[in-house]
Amino acid sequence: MTEAWRVISGKPAGAAAAEPWVAALEDVAAQWNIGQPASTTSGTTGQPVEHRYSPEAVLASAKATAAHFGLGEETTTWSALPASGTGGRMAVWRAMSMGWDLAVSRPSAAPEVPVVSGASGRFDFGVATPMQARHLLDSGQLDRFHQLLLGGAPLDPVLEMQLLEGEVRHGCRIHLGFGMTETLTHIATRTLGSDVFRPLQGVSVKVEQDGALTIDAPERGVQGLRTRDAIEAADGGFRWLGRLDDVLNSGGIKVHPHVLEQALAPHLGALLGDRRWYVAGRPDPALGDRITLVVEGTGEAKLADALLEAGADEGAIRPRSVEFVAAFEETATGKVRRK
Repeated sequence: MTEAWRVISGKPAGAAAAEPWVAALEDVAAQWNIGQPASTTSGTTGQPVEHRYSPEAVLASAKATAAHFGLGEETTTWSALPASGTGGRMAVWRAMSMGWDLAVSRPSAAPEVPVVSGASGRFDFGVATPMQARHLLDSGQLDRFHQLLLGGAPLDPVLEMQLLEGEVRHGCRIHLGFGMTETLTHIATRTLGSDVFRPLQGVSVKVEQDGALTIDAPERGVQGLRTRDAIEAADGGFRWLGRLDDVLNSGGIKVHPHVLEQALAPHLGALLGDRRWYVAGRPDPALGDRITLVVEGTGEAKLADALLEAGADEGAIRPRSVEFVAAFEETATGKVRRK
């Protein structure tokens, strides 16, 4: 069994060795014990900002998660998220406030999941990033979960299709969360294969005239939180289009990079494999924003030409140039800093 820091029936039980990642989790548990939980934004869209929460707000978030996923009193949970992010912190606070059992594996892009005792041999609930989920799928560890919630980064459409197949093969239900530091992690989730996010109990959302998402979650201390996320209402929930300030204007056409990335992913996957990439705008005297593929790693003219040809079906909003970047910059929580 892998080394893991644990919460058993709501109380920290420590780990075999007091390594830095363990010490960070101990600090998170101590925040709960003294009634002063706090976290800091990732810095993806600006300077990191600290947020302090009431214990009541944390408990409201935990109860909403339990109700949304049908989790009872004797729930077993798992995480390999670092203590630096709100998702990793809420995994700890959720277990402590609800009296659940939690195992935290060493934070890593390739985590090792402990063997679970009991008849099913599975954790009731786990949280992971999309990158970690890829490893869980490839290593055959999805069968150690009844349910897995993904967050912390957008889910690549190609990976989503692979995970959909993994759900059936391993009997693990996978969800994608939507949330932020200000809202104590997820306020809505969607199932794989669906593009509609459904709000959790105690949460209401609305679309402003400019397409911005506004969130109300009174029990979490959130009232009229206007975000920089662009959404559209759909079937009692919403579709996420991307960030308002990321919208590009190319030749008079508004382009949401996230939506275009979803359309391009099936065509670019064979050329790029697991390499990371995103869509950005670059100044262009004729178009305003020139749609550009930004690809991590080294490249050559032949690959760039192939990528542009693969995206040609998008017509007027097709990528018109390719940039190769040796290594993407990341925030402390592993999110790519788009430029």
